[in-house]
Amino acid sequence: MSELVRTYGRGLTALFVGLIVAWIVGLILVPQIRMIERAFIYEDRGGETAMLALEIDRLYTEKFKLEQRLKAGEGSGGGSGFPSPSLTPSPTPAPSLTPSPGLTPSPGLTPSPGGGLSAAERAGAEARIGELNAQIAELEAQEDTSSGEAGMKESYSLDNFTTMSAVHVEIFVMTLLYALCVTVLCFLICYPVAYAAATMQSEEKLTLLMVGLVIPYAINELLRIFSWVMILEKQGILNWLFDALGIISMDAGEGFRFVASNGAVFTVMIYAYVLFMVFPIYNTIDTLDKNQIEAARDLGASVWKIHTRVVIPHAKPGIAVGSIMTFMLSAGSIAAPEIVGRGLHPDWFSQLIYRRFFEADSWNQGSAYSVALLVACVAFILVNMAIFKVGIRDIAK
Repeated sequence: MSELVRTYGRGLTALFVGLIVAWIVGLILVPQIRMIERAFIYEDRGGETAMLALEIDRLYTEKFKLEQRLKAGEGSGGGSGFPSPSLTPSPTPAPSLTPSPGLTPSPGLTPSPGGGLSAAERAGAEARIGELNAQIAELEAQEDTSSGEAGMKESYSLDNFTTMSAVHVEIFVMTLLYALCVTVLCFLICYPVAYAAATMQSEEKLTLLMVGLVIPYAINELLRIFSWVMILEKQGILNWLFDALGIISMDAGEGFRFVASNGAVFTVMIYAYVLFMVFPIYNTIDTLDKNQIEAARDLGASVWKIHTRVVIPHAKPGIAVGSIMTFMLSAGSIAAPEIVGRGLHPDWFSQLIYRRFFEADSWNQGSAYSVALLVACVAFILVNMAIFKVGIRDIAK
């Protein structure tokens, strides 16, 4: 801190520190605390108000169907040409406040053979619509009076976690395995590149290699993902190449749909996150005294032993950082699994979280799913640090 004050002065240092504190508190701590709080708040949506809403929806649907049949009968001039229900009023009891098994007409509306709507049927339909309007008005009045005391109740509990379905648990476990696969594959691809860059003698070649790695990242991530979709789709570039080589005939409808597997998602993720693995490993290998490699080679060590006994032990902090970053980005990615062959490959847990928040409108359960994924990622970090025997200070270097 004193060095910052000497370099920038007290005013700029205070502004800098204030912005950092505001960033940490406003964009990290407060949202995380709120998300954790919502994860432990269970919303009971099965109360009286919810049942009333379901019944009102059913009655509105029945009313809509009757009105549509009346309009169809008017438009056809009494001869619609398709079977129509016998629209005669039938005495129905007041609806019970339980969800109906399906949106079907009332028991009195039974199909009759062909023809349009007779005068009696039209009168029956209008009478039934009147009954439905009265029932809807009554139930909406009940809903207004009960909304303050029933319906969606909130309480602190672990139900958002314990009520997770078996399918969602399986997707959660498989997502962690998928992210681990992406991390391992990314390491196997990036380690040789990082080692070659760190031991390269020519500055010009090193510059070209680094520029070649960085230039693709000047393009937006979504565009990079869509470019892979254009390559891997059934009508994509890769199948076009196979067609040109005579392996398949696209004119005959042949072609491989590569996006229908998680292999395509793995490929896209490795391409998207390759720099997060290459640069940490490169930075640590670059600090290795290259004379140690030469000495090991002079003593007759094989290539395998040079890497396992000299290079990799020195590069452990970089490998740990690259693995942590790649795993967390892969496990939490929504763009790659959502865009690459959506619905054609097994779901990722990030897709479930998205649907909980924005499709099911269940933010509390979405928060619980997010917290579960966060805990799994933190556990991976701790296990990773234990395996590589590195601490926070080693990673910070």
